[in-house]
Amino acid sequence: MKITQILHLISFMFLLIANNFLMTSSILTTRVTVRNDIRDERINIHCYSSEDDLGVHWLSYGTNFTWHFHVNFWGTTKFYCDFNTTKHGFGNYGVYTPNLRREECSIHCLWSVQENGPCVKENDSKKRPWCQNWKNSTRRNLLLGFSPSPTPLPSFNDGEEAG
Repeated sequence: MKITQILHLISFMFLLIANNFLMTSSILTTRVTVRNDIRDERINIHCYSSEDDLGVHWLSYGTNFTWHFHVNFWGTTKFYCDFNTTKHGFGNYGVYTPNLRREECSIHCLWSVQENGPCVKENDSKKRPWCQNWKNSTRRNLLLGFSPSPTPLPSFNDGEEAG
């Protein structure tokens, strides 16, 4: 290879790295919002990454929890949330991952926890939200005597069916 070809290749690689840095670096602040959109239900969420535990939060209908962070240089930052409802379902979901960043949201991820499961979309986007079903059904687990929620369950007398 000629010296000029090598210099062009190095320049191209530098531009790729610089572009990745600008798209994922600490220059840009990323925001994730989780909103409870289930009427008459208070949900429990616990969000975390490998470096940050954001704690447990209880959200009444229409309220939200928002946090900000900077994506690492490599663009591999991930945040997960455990969502728990008392009537509909529960599960662990990746609320900010490299694939989600590329496909569904980049700077502001807006999660809406709904009766059928959590949905995400880019804030102010014209795209339809991307929704997932609940990974675990609360009703099925109530019938089996398992409670996903930290709230106490009603006790059932022998012979009574769980409603």
